[in-house]
Amino acid sequence: MACIGAGVSGQDLERDLKKYGVCSGHEPDSSEFSTLGGWVSTRASGMKKNTYGNIEDMLCNMTYVTPTGTYTKTNLWPRVSNGPDMHHIVMGSEGNFGIVTEVVLRVRPIPQVKIYDSLIFNNYEIGIKFMHAVSKTSAWPTSVRLVDNTQFQFGASLKPQSDSIWSDFVEAAKKFFVVKIKGFDPNEMAACTMLFEGDEDWARNAHKTIINLGKQFGGLVGGPENGLRGYLLTFLIAYTRDLAMQHHTLGESFELSC
Repeated sequence: MACIGAGVSGQDLERDLKKYGVCSGHEPDSSEFSTLGGWVSTRASGMKKNTYGNIEDMLCNMTYVTPTGTYTKTNLWPRVSNGPDMHHIVMGSEGNFGIVTEVVLRVRPIPQVKIYDSLIFNNYEIGIKFMHAVSKTSAWPTSVRLVDNTQFQFGASLKPQSDSIWSDFVEAAKKFFVVKIKGFDPNEMAACTMLFEGDEDWARNAHKTIINLGKQFGGLVGGPENGLRGYLLTFLIAYTRDLAMQHHTLGESFELSC
């Protein structure tokens, strides 16, 4: 466990925990800007929740200052079995009752390996069926995200331009293979990016299981470079708001279930 001041940002938190050989595993899109106290107050979820859980799964204790007193557990017992857990009144309260000043989190050892990969599907509907099949396995990726064609094209447009003739040739060959040989429609295809993080044996076995499952749905392996790029693309969400407002447009991100 780690006792942490609630004002620390996600990026600084992971940097400081790394000195002790541990991590929190909580990585929301806004990790660079959001704080630990904010995660508790908004009952936050991160991109790695399949492995590490949501903030409520990591929380051991907190200090919560209100106008009429301070709430905290007197002992770090693992769970409450005799009545409601007061933590659940604080989590998600968004500052309506008080302010989180200190948090005790469960932390994990820094993962042995990180494996990024990606899959391309003929269309979004097939991608949803694949995601449904993934949910029935015991090999959930640490992070897995399905993007529709609009997001797929947006991500492709942000790819840095190459200054190498050979790189341009390779990219053209890849596109030819996907579109002309495999028959994927550039205006229909969807992509799934994934990350497997943890013990090496588990990560490699889970990766193999999910990739084989994707092939059953006609998925084409996109490789680790696209998986990493897709994962990092999610952090751009924190920047799009200010960029959009400069053009008199209000933008926000939402999580949906389908």
